[in-house]
Amino acid sequence: MAIAKMEILGFRGFSNCQTLEMAVPNDTPGSGLTILVGPNNAGKSTVIESVRAFSQNEPPSFTVGKRNDNNDSKISIRLTNTDGEVKELKTLKAGGSETEWINKSVSPTSKEIFVIPSRRYFNPFFSKAIYTREQYTSGHQLPAVRGASIDLFAYRLFQIQNNRNKFDEILGRVLAPMPNWTIDQADNGQYYLKFETGEANHSSDGIGEGIVSLFFLVDALYDSKPGDIIAIDEPELSLHPALQKKLASLLLDFSSDRQILLATHSPYFVDLSAIANGAKISRVHSKNLNCTISSISDESERKLKGLLNNLNNPHIFGLDARELFFLHDKVILVEGQEDVIFYQLIAKDLQIPLKGDFFGWGVGGAGNMDTIAKIVFDLGFEKVVGILDKDKEHLIDQLSTDYPGYQFFCIPANDVRTKKATAAKEEILGLLDDKRVIRAEFKQDLQVMFQEVNTLFN
Repeated sequence: MAIAKMEILGFRGFSNCQTLEMAVPNDTPGSGLTILVGPNNAGKSTVIESVRAFSQNEPPSFTVGKRNDNNDSKISIRLTNTDGEVKELKTLKAGGSETEWINKSVSPTSKEIFVIPSRRYFNPFFSKAIYTREQYTSGHQLPAVRGASIDLFAYRLFQIQNNRNKFDEILGRVLAPMPNWTIDQADNGQYYLKFETGEANHSSDGIGEGIVSLFFLVDALYDSKPGDIIAIDEPELSLHPALQKKLASLLLDFSSDRQILLATHSPYFVDLSAIANGAKISRVHSKNLNCTISSISDESERKLKGLLNNLNNPHIFGLDARELFFLHDKVILVEGQEDVIFYQLIAKDLQIPLKGDFFGWGVGGAGNMDTIAKIVFDLGFEKVVGILDKDKEHLIDQLSTDYPGYQFFCIPANDVRTKKATAAKEEILGLLDDKRVIRAEFKQDLQVMFQEVNTLFN
């Protein structure tokens, strides 16, 4: 049974109850993928830890540092499955560390949930034991300290070695050429992981962190079953961008019949095309000192699909534009790529550097301003400005009405730069002349506009 939604209250920064809607797999790639984005220290890892709490056989203890005083030091985490059944983990008594299950037997059960934290390392020298997936999950307790090593993973290595072909097949989809690896034993009786690459040999202690991270990640996938729930905090850590792209593709495939929850800072894992198949994107951010979850609405999803099908402007949500999802706030929306370039030149000439970040290479034309504004509005961005050409002034009133708190401006010219007449079009007088110098008649208006933008961002 899949998770339809999760509600978090009182855990770390979640002083007010927040709800995360989860993507439900439908046998198409990406359909079961839920992507968490947002700035650092906003609460994404807390969401992953909330899922991890449900992977335990026994109700976990929550230390004083994990409980929010604004909620009387009580924690409640609720999972609602696709049948509408609710399972809850809640504090027994306010001010105490101990919790209890409510409706523990409700699906999904602990054996269906596998969580990988962001700090993925283990003692390079270890003893021998063989842990099944369920043994490892139940033994991998919610730690008092996030940075604790995951030494039980060494026992998974012996299990992996017994299923070597299946594991290596999946690892090979990300890592090429495949290293020759095995478990070896030192004369002192301790075991270690040994890698042979053809050029050099490495023990567990000398293996790159990215390779170790991949072992953790592939381990979560290779013996999983359809219907399982896999939560991964920062899958991109220590991975080269080329490997991030391959891993993202692998996760898309697995999410066709499994629920995969990612908390990420990498645009490579924000595959917007998966939204067409059912993937969901939510932004975790701080609002009034409370961790807040804001999600793209159904209306925005429909608009976003239209942008993704715009083959004339494939860069609208390209890699640069996807950096939007990781900004704290202060977003500048402009019509096109020329605007991104020339407004920065104008700001430099005016000696008024803009204190926000441009969205990608523009929204792909004034007609898309509403779509992008709607998406950033859904995601909880509060400080946003849009800049339009003078001939698009008629759009301002509606945009201002639809997105209260955002500020929309029109420049005093029909384009950012002057464009010479052609057989089909008359000359367009722009803010900049042929030598890219600000026209004197526009300079004062631009100074006022740029200062107003910075005032909003301050």
